[in-house]
Amino acid sequence: MPRKVTPAQYNRMVNEHNRKVKRAVDTYNREVTDYNRKLKRAVDEHNREVRAYNARVRANRQRLNAEIAQFNRQRSTTRYVTVQTSTIALHTAYAHVDEQSEGWNERGQQLADLAEAETANSTQLANTLLDGTAANAEQIEETSLTDELSSLSEDLHNRWEGARFAINPRNPDAARHFCTSAREVMVKLIDMSAPDVAVLQAKPDCARGPNGRDVARREKIGYLLDLNGAGYEALGDFVEQDVNDVLNLFSQFNKGTHGTAGNFDIPALRAIKHRVENSIRFLSTLVRGANR
Repeated sequence: MPRKVTPAQYNRMVNEHNRKVKRAVDTYNREVTDYNRKLKRAVDEHNREVRAYNARVRANRQRLNAEIAQFNRQRSTTRYVTVQTSTIALHTAYAHVDEQSEGWNERGQQLADLAEAETANSTQLANTLLDGTAANAEQIEETSLTDELSSLSEDLHNRWEGARFAINPRNPDAARHFCTSAREVMVKLIDMSAPDVAVLQAKPDCARGPNGRDVARREKIGYLLDLNGAGYEALGDFVEQDVNDVLNLFSQFNKGTHGTAGNFDIPALRAIKHRVENSIRFLSTLVRGANR
């Protein structure tokens, strides 16, 4: 049978129960308030990121449109016909990315945004070379790269250090020295991250290079994009063309068809260095995404 309690005991029991209920309600309210605060903070942060992202997209698009408009006003020149042709090819490759990227996943969208900036970088360099408005040679040995290479390979970092220090007004062979070292950095950055054995294991029937033995660079790029979770064909074609765009600069300068290396002045090489830095940064983003 139920335990008998005195009125005083009953009141204490009721009060204790009410205190427990109040504590539970207070705890729940604190948790709800804390959750809402964290949710608001997350929403605010997301909105800030979206606004920043949209601002970058608008800035990239405005910059690309401005550079393309200037490029279309430039007169053709036999000296930089390779540069002009390569710039047009890269812009065409980006147009395919832009047309198809709407349905891509988040990583694909991120790389598409970087592709837009790369296209603007290429067009800016072409405009610089064509109209002769290269920046001055001050602080020529500085670099905008931070740990993009050193975090991946100390050897690549050292090669880049050698490339940028080669651009020196006192170096009569600055163009050839810089182009040779910078080319090695870009080629090895891809080969190191997508070795033949790994690509062949993933795709045994992949295309081979000109010698018929080594894996084609386009296959290596596709392998890296697959590891990024963004194996879109148009994006792979763009990355391949972007690498070609930079390597075409080196090929033209190293052919020596325009005289000695001294004809390519330091300001022009500084502009090229800036283009190469951006391309290395683009490739390192792809490589780091593949290593996650």
